[in-house]
Amino acid sequence: MGPAPPSRQGATIERRLPFGNPCQIALDAKCYAVPVDTSIGLRERKKLRTRVELSDAAFRLFAERGFDETTIEDIVEQVEVSPRTFFRYFDSKEDVVIGFFDDLGLELRAMLAVRPPEEPSFTALRAALGSLIDLYEERQDRVVAAKRLAHETPSIRARLLDKHARWENGVTEELVTRSGGDPSQEPRMRLLAAVALAAFSTAVSGWCTSEGRADLHALVDDALGAVGDGFDEPRPSDRRAPRSPVREAND
Repeated sequence: MGPAPPSRQGATIERRLPFGNPCQIALDAKCYAVPVDTSIGLRERKKLRTRVELSDAAFRLFAERGFDETTIEDIVEQVEVSPRTFFRYFDSKEDVVIGFFDDLGLELRAMLAVRPPEEPSFTALRAALGSLIDLYEERQDRVVAAKRLAHETPSIRARLLDKHARWENGVTEELVTRSGGDPSQEPRMRLLAAVALAAFSTAVSGWCTSEGRADLHALVDDALGAVGDGFDEPRPSDRRAPRSPVREAND
């Protein structure tokens, strides 16, 4: 085996190590084009395969015919299953697209959970988002297609707000857990999550606009760098205020 390729110079976002099937994180997660975990039973593998095939068929038809012109009957015909089977995995056509992003949100929370506990909160979240970038790049065609559908389809775009809220809630909960579970940390951790995810979303939108040609690591690194100053610094209440020269003289 040859030497490992050199790491990207100047990057402050870490690349992702291979990560397991998101269905290991939540048994009821809707999974898509991900490697099948052979440790699960045959029945579960068949169900996962059907879910993947339905998702692939749906995205293929959305690209060929358009979202509104594609029916659930069209999708199930491609996979040779019934509409009833479709609804075992997805609530609607929109759920095929939004569910893809929900799975990525589960991945992000899991990546954040395994960061070293001594890392400051923003540093840990930034590294987790850096790991998520590798997943986006591996699934570039699907991410770009899903983002385009969300932009062009009002019914999907409306549900993206719910998706953003789920991502923010999950990240906030994990950050609070990392900080010792102190409920008083929740407002600060929610602010951190909201700002970091907004920066990440802005960078991903730019990447999708370029059809995946831009350097997503650089875009995210720049966006998070612009908002990250101060999050990992001690808060004023954590620092002892300097004594004034007048008070020192009087002492």
